[in-house]
Formats: sequence, C-alpha cells, structure tokens
Amino acid sequence: MKQLTFVQDKEIEKKLEIETELVSVIDVPLNKFRNEIQKSKGLIIVQGGDLKLNRLAVETKKVDILLSPEKNDKKDFMFFRNSGLNQVLCKLAAKNNVAIGFNFSSLLNSVCKERSKILGRMRQNYRFCKKFKVRMVFSTFAKDKYELRSEDLMKVFGRVLGKL
Repeated sequence: MKQLTFVQDKEIEKKLEIETELVSVIDVPLNKFRNEIQKSKGLIIVQGGDLKLNRLAVETKKVDILLSPEKNDKKDFMFFRNSGLNQVLCKLAAKNNVAIGFNFSSLLNSVCKERSKILGRMRQNYRFCKKFKVRMVFSTFAKDKYELRSEDLMKVFGRVLGKL
C-alpha cells in the first residue's frame, strides 16, 4: 500500500495567503480497494488512472474525490482522448457525489509533450464534468512547498481548462 502524505508549512501559508490541509491519498491494488475505503475515515481521495480503478472509485459513496483520472499510459485516438472518464463514469460520480480532482502539480512536473497530453485530457474531463454536473476540485496537491500556488491561480487554471 502506497500513501502520499502532504506536510503543512505555516510560513509558506502566510506568505502566499493560502490554507493547506493534510490529506492522504489512497493508492492500493484493486483487490484491496473496497476494504481500504471501508477502514478509512475523514476525507477520502483516490489516485485515479486505471479505468477499472476510476469506476470503483465513482461507484463507492464513501469516496470524496477521484484525483487525476487522466493518469494512464494508453494511447489517445485521433478524435478522442483516453482521459479516464466517460459519460457513464460521470453519471455515477454525479449520483454518488464524488468530485473529480484536477491536479496542477502533475502539469507542473511534466515536460513539453507530456504536458500537452495531460492538459488535453484534463480539458476533456472538464467538459464531461461540466456536461454531467459533476463537482470539480482544482488544487495543487503539492508534494513540497515549492509547488504550492495561490487560490487565484487555481481559479485561473479552472478557467483555462474550460476556455481552451
């Protein structure tokens, strides 16, 4: 079981005028997923990627956020991207009140060609979420204090995904 834990830094919070929150991201094999969700308390964020994992996450009512469903290694088609979401998953997410998380840190740490692919997949996921009225979360999910960004930048990031 692999968990990412984020650390708060009060000095950076004061300088950037933001609030950070300690969260743990659940990243477990599929056969242990449901058991891990049942044991977890508080805010539950599932690191997406695989289509089966994304489906399990949006089917479970205890999950609060499905983070980065676009993280997969599958090749995109000419007129459609393998973004990890589709209309069925979006309807399930809206029904079970699961938000889709857009991770700015994944964009920040990627290189040219990879960045454009991630941004295109995020854009497609944004359109799906908007169409099916799924809640969305825009955050940095920073791994260190240098990846933190202000709340205004996250609002701009959301607008950029919608207007590209």
